[in-house]
Amino acid sequence: MALSTAKHTKFYNTSGSGADKVTTKNLTDVTAAWAVETAEGCSKYLAHPAFGPVVFQLQQMQDEIDYLRTEISSNKDKVSMTLGTSGSTALAGDTALLALGTSGSTALVGDTRLPAFTADDTSKLNTTRSTAVTFGNFTTTVVGKSTTYTLPITVTETTVVSSGKGAGTTTLTKTGTIPLT
Repeated sequence: MALSTAKHTKFYNTSGSGADKVTTKNLTDVTAAWAVETAEGCSKYLAHPAFGPVVFQLQQMQDEIDYLRTEISSNKDKVSMTLGTSGSTALAGDTALLALGTSGSTALVGDTRLPAFTADDTSKLNTTRSTAVTFGNFTTTVVGKSTTYTLPITVTETTVVSSGKGAGTTTLTKTGTIPLT
């Protein structure tokens, strides 16, 4: 979703030569006055009947901007994501997808292969079930005027029972082709 157009305008500019450019002296004076006032907790401004509410509201906006910067930073810095972390939060079938690349230039670009991904289920006592899904290369087949697109897929389920009567490992592998339209 794109950001809407800003509704604010600058109070002054620090570059250029227009009438809105602040002088170096004015900027130095106001910076020094602000430093003195903030060292005292803006008590003089907050006590003023007209300035106090404005300073209070400016602080509220500054706190909100700081919060938004934290949220933006935490999301901007992500290079991968897991869709689900347990059987109760994973996608249907208890499947969790792994990272499909490490940056905008490597995630599913052109001929990037989908990596195999695995979902583990330890909901049964002494049993671990692991399902690995591997995709093959996308295939295009042309017969006459008809073109068929397919994607090979292999699903391997490994069940390990660590103790008891059925202790051991069993593996079930199924391979198929997904037709794409």
